[in-house]
Amino acid sequence: MGSRPMREKRAGQTEKKAGKRGEPLLRRMQAAAGKFKRPRFSRRAQRAATVLTGLVLTVSCCLLAERYAVGGPQAVQTGAEPAEGMAVLILDYHQVLPTEEDLRKAREAGESGILLADFKEDLAWLTEQGVNFVLPADLKSAAQGLSDLPEKAVMLTFDGGYESFYTIVWPQLREQAAKGTVAVSGAEADLYSGSVEKEIASSRLSWNQLSQMDRSDAVEISSAGYGLMGELDGYRQREHVGQLQNFLSFLGFNSGGAETLSDEGVVFYRAHLAEDISAMSEKFRENLYHEPDAYFVPAGCEGEETDLVLRDAGVVMTMEEGVPLGELDSPFNLVSGRDSLYGLKRVARGEEGTLREMLEGIF
Repeated sequence: MGSRPMREKRAGQTEKKAGKRGEPLLRRMQAAAGKFKRPRFSRRAQRAATVLTGLVLTVSCCLLAERYAVGGPQAVQTGAEPAEGMAVLILDYHQVLPTEEDLRKAREAGESGILLADFKEDLAWLTEQGVNFVLPADLKSAAQGLSDLPEKAVMLTFDGGYESFYTIVWPQLREQAAKGTVAVSGAEADLYSGSVEKEIASSRLSWNQLSQMDRSDAVEISSAGYGLMGELDGYRQREHVGQLQNFLSFLGFNSGGAETLSDEGVVFYRAHLAEDISAMSEKFRENLYHEPDAYFVPAGCEGEETDLVLRDAGVVMTMEEGVPLGELDSPFNLVSGRDSLYGLKRVARGEEGTLREMLEGIF
């Protein structure tokens, strides 16, 4: 039981505890908080630290966003610069057809091309030379400093977006462990995705065919704009009096040609091209779930004005129409940074002779 003093002490402690339990919870919490109240200068220091932390995070986010804008998410991985002198030879093809009759029909329709047998010989000869086939994505990676181009880098390009690329070229690329990029017009892909009569000499690729090839390691899909190529059908027959100027003349603006080119004409051209590439980008996102990296510039539209508009639209690479080897100072393009990917030169694979004869001594 204990002594009386001890019992009284215990009773007092019990009453004290009961009193505490009876206090409102908020009052007890406020009292406890008061014991740990920070001095005024500590709160000021905390606010200063918070502001400083926010500034650091803001700057970091801005730098990260800039890196993404320069080269996409993968560009954040490294700050390495591309090696100087990385060279690539770009060969430009059009139709590849199985028979002489098919080739004759294509030429009658104003298309150019070579026979399948000649294309097989081209691939076999290139393989013998020890070339390494690359795609636009490889050039982009090299320009960003993420990788190096292999020695004897060769890129095969195919203009026109012909259906024969799907039925004839693609199987050959896979069989020969080669790679190639085909440029497609959005308006033509829309047309041939519907129910239309097809002819091997002139039919174009559908979005379904493009989607199948887009998942292949052997093919990369490039852009020829949405409807720009179609508008140039009549323009190709005109006398070549300029580049930007002549194209503006074709569009009906400043009909006098180069002599009457104005600042308004440049603005008109930029707006027209920007609208076209925007429509094409939307088609790529809708059907292939990504945007094209490379853009094949139609003949007569090459130049700084075109590259400027395409660069602003997010295109990271432009290629000019293929020309005979003798018209180029060098058959190779040097990849040394982002700017080197604009205005890439392509060597036209002519309809006559062999590739071996054409490129003798190049490798």
